Amino acid sequence: MSAKNVLFIFKDRKSVTLNNDFWSEKFKNKYKVTQFFINDFLYFTNKKIISEINKLISSNDIEIVLLEGDHAHIIDYDFIKALNNKTKKGIFLGDDMVWHNLNAISAQSCDFVFSSCPLSALKFQEIGTNSFFVPIESDGKILKDYKLEKIYDVLHFGREKTIRSNYIDYLKNNNIKVKSVSPYDNEADTFEKLARLINQSKIILNFSESTNGTRKFNQLRIFKKFYQLKGRIQMAGLANSLCISQYSPSINLMYKNNELPVFNNKEECLEKVKLYLNDKNLLKKTTEKFHEKTLEYEDGRYIEKIGTFLDNISIKEKELFTTPIWYNQIFINQSLRLRFKRVLMKAFLQEFINNAFNLKDKNIFTQFHQFIFSTTIFLRYLPLLLLKLILRIFKK
Repeated sequence: MSAKNVLFIFKDRKSVTLNNDFWSEKFKNKYKVTQFFINDFLYFTNKKIISEINKLISSNDIEIVLLEGDHAHIIDYDFIKALNNKTKKGIFLGDDMVWHNLNAISAQSCDFVFSSCPLSALKFQEIGTNSFFVPIESDGKILKDYKLEKIYDVLHFGREKTIRSNYIDYLKNNNIKVKSVSPYDNEADTFEKLARLINQSKIILNFSESTNGTRKFNQLRIFKKFYQLKGRIQMAGLANSLCISQYSPSINLMYKNNELPVFNNKEECLEKVKLYLNDKNLLKKTTEKFHEKTLEYEDGRYIEKIGTFLDNISIKEKELFTTPIWYNQIFINQSLRLRFKRVLMKAFLQEFINNAFNLKDKNIFTQFHQFIFSTTIFLRYLPLLLLKLILRIFKK
């Protein structure tokens, strides 16, 4: 039986956090994967981009379409709804905690949702949306035990934010040797280099605390922080290094039998690090237990669970759903802003016309608000766009 064809629709080509590679490589274990990057086609209108995607779906016999969610771009409810309805359509998410209110609306024109957080997947199930937890950074072809000597006591990798720096400084002040690298450092600027660094480390330090942001559609913005599941945990486990993680409620859904050591504050973090560094047998035993559990999430194994989920998904009849005005405004702004940033005057004008005038499928109330808002955004960007064009001409 031949592999099914999957189309991934990404917003852009990431240069640091290679999520498009993580997702595509995961699915290549079972499916034939095609990629489409929307930012490569922004010289078209949204409707023309949809047309191009539908041609690709037909010519490649695509059976499953996966679209990047989160972070507002042009992939909204109407965009997804306009794609070929003979395919199974879903969005995949990495930051749903902040973007859930947008994602939940976009998902109404989908058949399913993939989320990198098990709690997020349950939140979609609460509103009757088929959803499944899919860890992102779990490529066993790269993240594996290379049998390298463990020359570093503690490793932290990722952007060093204030909360993380406070913890790291506290450990260092208490005589713990901590190596910290960012994705911009030469020794850790590829996934392959990072995998080897993880292999060379006894303990990987993971922080869960994230900033909630101030986006108005996020009703939880009054809380300054939340505790988010990070892929750093699986990356450590697959490489057969122990991860010691800051608390996150999702951990309890993935590591139910205390396979992952957790801390709640700087003092607990120091205590756990000292405990394992000072007891080689305990470190070895705990690492093996953590490694064995994490192997369940490795791409080559987990893709079978994903496949079973997708096989059980049916193309649902989409109910009539009216998107709220605030949601429409966010995506109208993004559609024009993206063309403005790239100085795509023709597409900018055409997209404005489509948003302001081509509204036959909208009710009168929505048509009025959309016309006013589109015109306001158009007039905000137009002078600067003209200035950019003039400067470009003079540079030539």
